[in-house]
Amino acid sequence: MIDRMRDRRCSGFVTVGAGAVLGLAAVSGLQAQDGTPTYAKDIAPIMQEVCMRCHVEGGLGPMAFSSYEEVRPWAPMIKQEVAIRHMPPWGVDPTVGIQSYKNDISLSEEEIDTIVRWVDAGAPEGDPADLPPASSDRWDRTQGWELEQVLGPPDMVISTGPIALPASGQDRWPNVRVEWPTLDEPRYLRAAELRNTPLGRRALHHNNVSLRLEDGPSGRIVGAGAGKSWDLFPENTGILLGTGPGELSWGLHYALIGQEFVDEAEIALWYHPKDRPPPFESTSEYHQLIDQFTEGEPRARDILIPPHGTQTLLRVVVLDQPIMINSVRPHMHLQGVGQSIEVIWPERVDDFTGHPSSPGEVLTSVNTYDHNWQISYSYEDHARPLLPKGAALLLRTQLDNTVNNPLSVDPDQWVAFGGRSVDAMSHMHMAVSYLSEEQYQEILSERIRLAEEQIAKPAETRVDIWLPEGAREGLDEYVRR
Repeated sequence: MIDRMRDRRCSGFVTVGAGAVLGLAAVSGLQAQDGTPTYAKDIAPIMQEVCMRCHVEGGLGPMAFSSYEEVRPWAPMIKQEVAIRHMPPWGVDPTVGIQSYKNDISLSEEEIDTIVRWVDAGAPEGDPADLPPASSDRWDRTQGWELEQVLGPPDMVISTGPIALPASGQDRWPNVRVEWPTLDEPRYLRAAELRNTPLGRRALHHNNVSLRLEDGPSGRIVGAGAGKSWDLFPENTGILLGTGPGELSWGLHYALIGQEFVDEAEIALWYHPKDRPPPFESTSEYHQLIDQFTEGEPRARDILIPPHGTQTLLRVVVLDQPIMINSVRPHMHLQGVGQSIEVIWPERVDDFTGHPSSPGEVLTSVNTYDHNWQISYSYEDHARPLLPKGAALLLRTQLDNTVNNPLSVDPDQWVAFGGRSVDAMSHMHMAVSYLSEEQYQEILSERIRLAEEQIAKPAETRVDIWLPEGAREGLDEYVRR
């Protein structure tokens, strides 16, 4: 899956700037004629590569899509959901900002058109000989790790042990702490993945695992939720983990599902080789609060959404050193409908007034945020925003407590800040590499060189290169509009 996404998304023009990148007929079993798509040849590969991440037995999806017999009854609904881009879940606005992500599961226009034409033609099965090899086990998280397909077996696996959960009641936040297996020397984390039981995946809203060491670097290792189970850092980046002793703290949040069950969560860790540490250290995924607070005062005192009302929250962070952003993950609750991260270049910071028309360039806009899908958007290596000292990050959140938001539980009620899903919350999870001026210039020079190389290549072989505003001169004609 990861290789497919990378191949499909790294085509097109060189990207040199954010915001400048882009009733069923009864014909079962009949062969399609005149190039009409069939399930066996055209639809099954899409199901296996994308939809079966959730739509397998025991998965997050409410039904399995592992065979023609399972898919065909849902064909009209599938057409509707993919046509409006509600499925597969991918909230990034495709019209603005960076469009190159390692974990992009959105469908291309061609794939959407194929599904629509297949359903309109009566959803023919086609020749079973055209079916790709079965792949149900590929997405069975009880049998293996997704990242194992590209990284091999993990270096370490740690479990919470059994967690008993009731059928009903308020949300649950189990306080689980597990001893950290002391390392013989500090190691750079390459990737981490979380998994739990099938029923646990239905109930678990999020799981943020942090390492707390008695002596040495500490912090969050990985965060997961519906639609997001792993973090894979670029080849030249890693999180430095100290030796210990210490403990893993599991930040589990369950919304109960009407059935008693016992969950168990596990974390798998992959390290960079001891003799080849990455040149750039990254933070673990941490959250940048957007819910309007002042140091020493209660958090989120300004969140108050009126009945049948909306609210916009802003936070501006001025950078005191260069950074490279590796991934972003919006986090809100049921009222959240959109969140974006923009950059204000150093020479324009003084022009910012907080008004929507103030200067800003969109990096990523998640304009169809869905509380049910806690997705981390992991930038492709050369598409990671590279920002100079003095630039500012503008974080913007949109909250909606009206009937226009289908997840708003009771629009007649006021909504304030809180930890429950029915309360409001707003922060942006980010993983960044803090850079020295020398490192910033080194990466910038390399990207300019790569961008100039792309110009001479055929369009279909080019990769997306993101450059800060001041480095785009002479490359503007190659910016994708």
